[in-house]
Amino acid sequence: MGQTNTKPIETRRSSSSVSSKRTFNPRKHLTRIELVSLQYIFNDLKSAFKDNFECIEPKSFLEHLQLPSQVEPAGVLLFKAFSYLGSYPSCTTAGPVPLSFNAFITAFVVIIGYLDTATESVSENLFFQSLSVLPAPEDASTIQDKEDEPVLVSKPDQEQDDNQSLGDLSLAKLGVDFSDLELDKREETATEGGSEILCRDLIELFVLLLWLGEADKECQHDFESIRQMATKIVNNIKPLNTDKDDLPCISYALFCQWKNTFSPHLFKPLQSLVIKSFAYYENPNQNRLLPEDQVPAPSDTEILSPLYTTLLSWSLPEEILITKQWCRLYSADQDGFSMNRFESHVFKYPGPTLFVMRVDAISAPHIIGGKKTTDKLRQSMIIGAYITQPWKHSKHFWGTNKCFLFELDPSFDIFRPIINRGGISNNDHYIYYHHDFGIGFGATTGSNQTHEFILSLKNTLQEGIYQNEAYPSQPSFKSAIKSRTHQDFYYRFDTEDIEVFGLGNEKDRERQAKEWQFEKQEAARRAGVNIRQSDGQLDKELLKMAGIIDEDRRQDR
Repeated sequence: MGQTNTKPIETRRSSSSVSSKRTFNPRKHLTRIELVSLQYIFNDLKSAFKDNFECIEPKSFLEHLQLPSQVEPAGVLLFKAFSYLGSYPSCTTAGPVPLSFNAFITAFVVIIGYLDTATESVSENLFFQSLSVLPAPEDASTIQDKEDEPVLVSKPDQEQDDNQSLGDLSLAKLGVDFSDLELDKREETATEGGSEILCRDLIELFVLLLWLGEADKECQHDFESIRQMATKIVNNIKPLNTDKDDLPCISYALFCQWKNTFSPHLFKPLQSLVIKSFAYYENPNQNRLLPEDQVPAPSDTEILSPLYTTLLSWSLPEEILITKQWCRLYSADQDGFSMNRFESHVFKYPGPTLFVMRVDAISAPHIIGGKKTTDKLRQSMIIGAYITQPWKHSKHFWGTNKCFLFELDPSFDIFRPIINRGGISNNDHYIYYHHDFGIGFGATTGSNQTHEFILSLKNTLQEGIYQNEAYPSQPSFKSAIKSRTHQDFYYRFDTEDIEVFGLGNEKDRERQAKEWQFEKQEAARRAGVNIRQSDGQLDKELLKMAGIIDEDRRQDR
C-alpha cells in the first residue's frame, strides 16, 4: 500500500509500444499489495451473471466511492472511464466493456498513470478520450477490418475471456449509457481537432476536482459555489468566438491549452482518489486523497476559503505543495495597513510567498479600442500574486519568471510571464516595491517609457488599481482567460484586507526570526543598548517584529 504513480522506469511502457503488442497484461504493472487489494475490492463489489460471468455494476461502483450526491454525476463519469479503459489498448475498437476483474485492473493501471512516460501523459489523454462524445460512423470496410482484429485484453489461461462471454449482457443493461446528446453539433468544434467532451460532463469533473481539494478538511462544503466556479472555468475554456458561445463540447486541444497554463498537475487528485478507493482494502483512514496530494491549508486566514486554496494548489508548482500548512506572515486587518508593518512581518522570509487581497472594486471609465467606457460595476474580488523571491525594497524591478498573478473571485484567472522560445522574458518587470510608490505587479512598458501595472497598491496599502489590456505594449504577465468579457477591464479598489503566507517550511520561519534578531542586535549594538532582559531572554518586541507572538491587535492606518 501507499504506492503512488511513480513506478520504476523499467515497469513503464509508452502507449505506442504497448499498443504494438497483441496482448496487454496489467498485472505486470501492479505490486502484489495493489493486486491483492484490487482483488478483495472486486470480490466485494462484483455481481454474478449466467455462465459464471462476474463484473462490477455501476450501483456497486458508486456505493463504494461514497461520494456526496452533488458529486455523484462525476462518479458515473468515472465508471464510464473504467468501462472504456478496461479494454485497453484496443479502446477505440473494442469500446466500453463490463468491469470484469481484468477490465477493472486494466483501467486502474491506465488511470493512475503507470503507463505514463516523461514526455507523454497516456492516462490523461485516454481518460479524456474515454469521456468524449462518440466518433462519427466509419465506413463498412474500416469496420470490417477492425472486426477481424482480436481482443487485446489478456487474461490468465484459467480465466474465461470476459469480453467474449457477454452473451446478451450489455452496458445498457448494466445501467450505463454511452450515447451522448447534441452530437449533431460536433462539427462545430472539429476545428480544434482531437477528442471532444461535453461541457456538461466537464463541469461535473471540475465539481469533483474542486470538492476533492476540501474533501479531507473539516469544513462545510459550499456545493453551490463549487458548481458556479466549475461552470465559470468551463465557459472560460471555450474559444473566443461569439458564434460558438453555446458549444456543447470542449476539444482535448482546448482543454490542454487551459490546463498547461492553469494547472499542469490537475489530474493528480483524481488519480489519488482512484488509488485510495481501490488500492487500499484495509484502510482505517478515510481520507479521500493520498497525503502527498492533499491540498495545503493556511494556518490562519480571513480570505482564503478551501475553494480558493484548491484553485491556488492547481496553479502552484508541485514542489511548493509539499508544505501542507501555509504560515500567515502578515494580516493587514490584524497587523495594520502600512508598509512598515508589512515589512516587519514579511521581509527576510527566505521562501516563496503568497500575497492575497480582498478588495471592494468598482470599474472606472477608461479607453477600450479608442472609445471611453461609461459602464460601472462594483464587486468584491480576491486577487493576488505568487512571489518566488524574498521581498525587498528597491528602485528596480525584481522577481523571476516563476512568479504569477491570479484572480480567484469572481473569475479564476492566472497571469503568467510571457517567455519566448529561448526561455527568456521579453519584459521582466514583475514586481516593484518602494515606499514612495507602493507595490506594483506586472508592469508594461509604453512608448514613452512609462509603466502601467496590472495590479498596483498605493503606499498606504488601502487603495489601488487592477487592470488588463487585450493587447498591451511589452507585457510582463498575460491573462490566460480568452473570453471577450475578460480581455479589457479597469478597476479601482479599496483594500478590505491583505494577507501574506509563507509557503516554505518551518526552517524558513526560523531563519526569518534569526535575521530580524540579528538586525535588532546590530541596531542595539550601534546604539549601545542591551536588548536582553535581566533573565537573559530576548526582548518580546523582537519576537513581535518577527511575527512569532501577537499579544495585541495593532492597527496603524
